[in-house]
Amino acid sequence: MSITLPTGVTIRTVTFWYPADHLGITDWRTTLACLFDEDLRPMRRLLADPGSHQTRALLAAPAGGHPTWCAGGPMRLLDIAATGAFAARQATARYDAWSATGRIGARRPGNAEAALLHAGRRSYVTYHSLRRLAGDALIIMRTGACRYPQEHSPHALVDHMQQATLLLADAAPDDVLVTVAA
Repeated sequence: MSITLPTGVTIRTVTFWYPADHLGITDWRTTLACLFDEDLRPMRRLLADPGSHQTRALLAAPAGGHPTWCAGGPMRLLDIAATGAFAARQATARYDAWSATGRIGARRPGNAEAALLHAGRRSYVTYHSLRRLAGDALIIMRTGACRYPQEHSPHALVDHMQQATLLLADAAPDDVLVTVAA
């Protein structure tokens, strides 16, 4: 279920960024294994390439297969570049479909997505490739700060994603990301 803010911005996914030592947690395996319930649902948006069964236990809601889709884990286990590249390929295909038919698959794009499509391929693909990592909102658990777009214009959406991913670029290898459905 999504949340629409008074500014018109819709939040469908939230990324939580935890410092490695958040609340004195020393074993993220246990925390990530019991984090989700019917109210807090994982979003498997991130690619990881865990080298062993032991490191796989450090991922949040891992799916089977290789590479592994997951809802997060320590930054050192996440393949951020592959996640963004996959999202960029998907966004490019959607943009090309829209350019040819005015539709994306069987649906028409919503207002914010239509505005991003009209802003051009670069804006659309950039937004979606960065959104895959940062989600619609980024909550920085070290400070309690919540980052989300202040308006739903294409420029504001892309700018928010660029700022959020710049913040995440400073994450330590043992910091933990968790992506959930709003």
